[in-house]
Amino acid sequence: HPYYSPTLTAVQNLLPISTRIAHAVHKQVSRQHTGYTTHNGTLTSPTVKISSIRDIEMFQVYLCLCALEDSIQSVQRELFPLCVMLYPRLHVKWQLVQDMLQAIGWEMHDRLSPNDVATFLPYLSSLTEMFSCDVFQTA
Repeated sequence: HPYYSPTLTAVQNLLPISTRIAHAVHKQVSRQHTGYTTHNGTLTSPTVKISSIRDIEMFQVYLCLCALEDSIQSVQRELFPLCVMLYPRLHVKWQLVQDMLQAIGWEMHDRLSPNDVATFLPYLSSLTEMFSCDVFQTA
């Protein structure tokens, strides 16, 4: 990418705030799913909170990768199969993933410029579709 490309600029603007976004998303999803328990405890337990924030950051990094590659293939090849393998065993419901992706979108909308958000929106939409509850009912 050229140094001043809109995609590279969007990625450069998202990465420094991705941890703050992850914390805000975790807080919001935990409020939406009060009492939700995974294999390792409630969403607010220290262990689950740390791993959830890490996962939310990982999804954002994959969004950046998708934007830079102009493709969702890395998600299809790497992230999606990993989640399909691990999340059911950890008692993570797909609705939780859907709510996380929606919250990431809103946080990005609140914290990034409209141009930056527009860069990520097609990939966020693809991820939302890929990780939909309907897909996982048949997966």
